[in-house]
Amino acid sequence: MTFSRPGGEWLLFQKDLLLVKSKSPLSLPPSEDEPLFADRLTVTGVLPPTRGSFPWGEYPGDDAPPPGYEAVGLRELWALGGEPLFHAAGTAFQMMDWKRNSRFCPRCGASMNLADSDRAYGCAECGYMAYPILSPAVIVAVTRDNSLLLARSPHFPKGRYSVLAGFVEPGESLEETVEREIFEEVGIRVKNIAYFGSQPWPFPHSLMLGFTAEWAGGELTPDGKEIEDAGWFTPSTMPEIPPSISISRRLIEHWLAGRTK
Repeated sequence: MTFSRPGGEWLLFQKDLLLVKSKSPLSLPPSEDEPLFADRLTVTGVLPPTRGSFPWGEYPGDDAPPPGYEAVGLRELWALGGEPLFHAAGTAFQMMDWKRNSRFCPRCGASMNLADSDRAYGCAECGYMAYPILSPAVIVAVTRDNSLLLARSPHFPKGRYSVLAGFVEPGESLEETVEREIFEEVGIRVKNIAYFGSQPWPFPHSLMLGFTAEWAGGELTPDGKEIEDAGWFTPSTMPEIPPSISISRRLIEHWLAGRTK
């Protein structure tokens, strides 16, 4: 499979990791290396111009990487290559994950075939159509007077806190999800819910929808499962927070900027 693109770089994945020629300086697979991998790719595609028109493919997971290649995770890629490349690789990863999991019809079990649009798989037996998966999730910065609510998941690195987040359930509005998640995780009610911004989050196929809200009542009571600790923090008592890769960091920095005016 041959693609043409200015510069000739590929996005080449193996076991959910991106294969690169070098980390410092960052070097993606060049077009001249195409014979090393192109004939062995299991799923392939090309990103739209808004994501750099990169050709992408998945290299077999059990094979040794092509000679001279090393693997990086998507989070590491942010630091190595910047936000545009992170979003390009994240888009390719989501399409790859969808394609490799859409080989058989979930309704009747027959083989699925890629539709002409390249954005759907169709079942010739029962007519079922499968489209790329998106899982919407809310992430919320809750304030109370001059304090920001931050919480700790047991899965976070030691000492790190962040704003609260959770997936949207069937039948919910985004605002209802905000209210439910905050109450379920830390036991408080919120008001004045306002949209902040969004971020595609390819781990594996989330869409993070950021909101701000204000405390309306209740005392913090972590659920002990998803949240092991929570507290109200001021600018002078901030704990370790997430890296700049995430919308959670943007929400926190937005609040901090408002406190210094």
